[in-house]
Amino acid sequence: MKQLGLAIDLKRCIGCKTCIVACRNFHELVNPSEAVPNQMPYYLHVESRWHGAYPSPALESWVVPCQHCPDPLCVPACPEGAIKKDPQTGIVRIDAELCNGCNAVPGQCGSEKTKSAPCAARCPAHMNVESYVRLAGNGRFKEALRVMKEDNPFPAICGRVCDHPCETECKRKDIDEAVAINFVKRHIADQDLKAETRYVPPIKAQRKEKVAVIGSGPAGLTAAYYLAREGYPVTVFEKASKPGGMLTLGIPAYRLPRDVIEAEIQVIRDMGVTIKTGVEVGKGTTVERLRKNGYKAFFFGIGTQKCKTLDVPGENLTGIYPALDYLRKVNLGEKAPLGKKVAVIGGGNAAIDGARCARRLGSPGTFILYRRSLKEMPARPEELEELEQEGIPIQTLTQPVRFIGEKGKVKAIDCVKMVLKGKDASGRRRPEPVPGSEFTIQVDGVIMALGQETDWACLTPDCACKLGDLGAMAVNPVTLQSDDADIFAGGDAVRGSSSVIEAIADGKQAAMSIDRYLKGEDLYAGRKTEWVPVENVQKEKYSPARRAVMPRLDPEKRLTGFAEVQLGLGEEQAQTEGQRCLGCSSACVQACPYGVIQFDGVKAKSHKCDLCVERVQFGEIPVCAATCLTDAIQFGELDLLRQKIAARGGEIVEALSRESILYVK
Repeated sequence: MKQLGLAIDLKRCIGCKTCIVACRNFHELVNPSEAVPNQMPYYLHVESRWHGAYPSPALESWVVPCQHCPDPLCVPACPEGAIKKDPQTGIVRIDAELCNGCNAVPGQCGSEKTKSAPCAARCPAHMNVESYVRLAGNGRFKEALRVMKEDNPFPAICGRVCDHPCETECKRKDIDEAVAINFVKRHIADQDLKAETRYVPPIKAQRKEKVAVIGSGPAGLTAAYYLAREGYPVTVFEKASKPGGMLTLGIPAYRLPRDVIEAEIQVIRDMGVTIKTGVEVGKGTTVERLRKNGYKAFFFGIGTQKCKTLDVPGENLTGIYPALDYLRKVNLGEKAPLGKKVAVIGGGNAAIDGARCARRLGSPGTFILYRRSLKEMPARPEELEELEQEGIPIQTLTQPVRFIGEKGKVKAIDCVKMVLKGKDASGRRRPEPVPGSEFTIQVDGVIMALGQETDWACLTPDCACKLGDLGAMAVNPVTLQSDDADIFAGGDAVRGSSSVIEAIADGKQAAMSIDRYLKGEDLYAGRKTEWVPVENVQKEKYSPARRAVMPRLDPEKRLTGFAEVQLGLGEEQAQTEGQRCLGCSSACVQACPYGVIQFDGVKAKSHKCDLCVERVQFGEIPVCAATCLTDAIQFGELDLLRQKIAARGGEIVEALSRESILYVK
C-alpha cells in the first residue's frame, strides 16, 4: 500500500487561508457566515495554538490536515463502522451514509459534539468510554477491546476494582440511571483472559535506550506497557516475589482473581518487557548502579507499602496486624491466625477487604470499628453492600484508645464513643470524643486499616529527588518529572493512597514524558490538561431503560472460599447495556490524537479531510495543494515526500503524537 499525504512548508506558508476557502467551496460546506473555527465547516483543521518550537510563532494559524495514520485510531473507534482506510492509497474516509453522528439529532447540540463526553472527561485516564460502550452496544467487542487498550492496559482488572468515576458524570442519569460502564468494560476486557482473543498492541521500531521501572503495580506496569509500545527495552524491578504490586498482594482474589492479573501482565511480557521479582532497589541494586549499566531513564511506581498507626498503647501486641501485612499474607497463601472475634479498624476498602478475608478464614465474629458515620466511609458502596450481605457488622462513631494484652497477645480494646462536629481538612465532619463514654470490647485479633504511606528506602543519597511534606515524591504535575531529570514517578508514590485508574493514568503520562525526554523533545508540547465536558445532551431518541444488574455469588457460598463474588454480565446483557449510552460526544472526535475530525451540527455527521479522494482518482491533487499561493502544501506518497524534503535540505518535524504528519522546516 502506498500512503498518500500532505507536507506543509512552514517557511512558505503565509497564513492566508486560501486553502481553507478552497476546501470549503469545493466540498460545498455550509455558508461561511455559519463557520465556527476549529469545529466546522472546514475539512482542513485550522490550528492556532502551539506549545513547542515549531512552527514559527510568527504564524497566527496554520493548516493541520488529517494524517491518514498507518494504524488510525478512528477506524476501530467508530461504533457504526463508518470509517475505513483504503488498502491501495492509505486514505481514511468517513462514509456519510453509515455515520449517524453517534445518534445525533440534525441541527441540535452540534457544537457540544466536539467536546469531551462527560465520562471521558471525568476518567483519570480519559478513556474513550463512549466508543467502547457503543461498540459493545453494536456487538463489536473485539474493536471495543482495542479501543480500551489505547488508554488502559488493564481493562479486565479495572472492570473489577475501578471506582468508576466515569459513571458519576454519566448523563444517562438525567433519564433514569447511569450506564453500567464498568460492567460493560469488564465483559469486553475478559477477551484478554484467553490467548486466542487477547489484544497485544503493535510495537514500533526497536530503540536502544534502556528504561528501568521500579515497582510492578498498576502505575509501573502501565509505564512499561506504553514505553514498550514505543520500542524501548524496559526492565521492571519488583521487591516482592510476584509482580502486580497491590493488585496481587493487596486485593483479595474474591474481588480480583489471580488469573485475571496474570493474563493482563502476560500481555506486557509478550511485548518484550522483562520483569525481575525479588529485587529491592536501594539494597544492592541502586539507581546509580543502574545508570552505570546503561539505563537512561527511571520510573518509580512503588506505591504505598507502610501502614499508618494509631499511636496508642498496646499497638505492638501479638495478634495485631497492619491491614497490608495481613492481606499480603492472605494473598500469598501464608497463615495469619486471628481467632474467632476480630476487630478491623478503619473505613476504607482495605478495611472491608481485611474483614471479608478474616470472615472467610474462620473468624465468624469479625466486625469493623469506624470513628465516623457510614455516610463518611470512603469504601466503595458496592463493597459495603457485599459486606452487609456477608453478615459483617460495622460499629460506627467508635475510636480505639488502648489495646489490652495478656501474655503479650491482644485480648481487648478500650474504646470511646465519638460525635461529629464541624469539618476537617478533608471536608468530612470532624470526630471528637464523648466524655465519659469509654467502654471495652473483648477480641482475639485486630486488623489495622488506617491508610498507607510510601517507603523510600529505594532512594539512595546519589538521587537528587525531593519528597514533599506528606512523604510523596515531588514531581512536575504535568510531566511527572522529578528534580533528577532522568527520574519520573507516579501513582500512590506521588498521590498518596489513590485508585488503580489514577495510577494507570500516571503511568501513561510518565511514559510519554520519558519518551520525549529520551528523544530530546519538549515534555510539555501539546499535552491536553483541560477536558471540557458536554453539557447539553440530546435525549430525544431515548426512553427509560433499566440499568444492568451485576449477578453475584450467593452470600452463603462466598464464605467457604475466595471464589469471585461478582460474576459478570453475559453477552446479551452487555450489548443491551451498551445501547443505553446517549452518545454525548462523537467517538471518532475523541479518538483522533490530532483533533482533525470535526462535526457538522447541521447534518449531524462527522467529517474530515479525505485528501480530495474524488480528485485523486482522476489524477488531480487535493484542492488545498492546487490553490496554495506559495506552494507551501505538497501532496504525494509520504515516503517520496520525505525523500524530496531531505534532498532540499528540509527537516521533517513530526506531529505532537509523532505519527505521520509532515512539516518542512
